[in-house]
Amino acid sequence: MSDTFIDDRISEVLKRIAELPEAFEITADQDLKTLNIDSLKLIDVVVQVEAALDIELGDEFSRDIVTVGDLQRHVSERVGG
Repeated sequence: MSDTFIDDRISEVLKRIAELPEAFEITADQDLKTLNIDSLKLIDVVVQVEAALDIELGDEFSRDIVTVGDLQRHVSERVGG
């Protein structure tokens, strides 16, 4: 899977969960809290990203996620690894 494909799926999930408009631009440096993604919503993000990419991220995955870039990097590492 390409990084662009992964990033697009993550953006789609974040927009859906945060109820953002389709045209909203999500960037890697954005803090998830500024997108209204709290710890409970982050669990939903992880579950939906797992389903969208057919991967398993694990329970401890969300602990170190602060920005969109953190999420993208961890998912890419899991897919590549």
